[in-house]
Amino acid sequence: MDEQGQKSWPVSHYQQEGERVSNWFAEGVIKQHRKLSSWINALIAAGFVLEQLDEWGPSAEQIVQQPALDEEKERPMIFLLRARKPG
Repeated sequence: MDEQGQKSWPVSHYQQEGERVSNWFAEGVIKQHRKLSSWINALIAAGFVLEQLDEWGPSAEQIVQQPALDEEKERPMIFLLRARKPG
């Protein structure tokens, strides 16, 4: 948190894919980091057609109902991708 009380979410080592350990929801969570381009290119290489992409964030109404969601408008909470395989 900076001097003005603003939180930040660094995107460090973004280009470096692979295993990472995170303390999110629980201590020592092991996750696999992939670049967005890696996910999308893997789908394309497997013959999928991308239909829609969305970087979800809470609406103003959702923030009124759940004020804790206010900080979620600072970054995409969830990346949604819809793809289909023709045939």
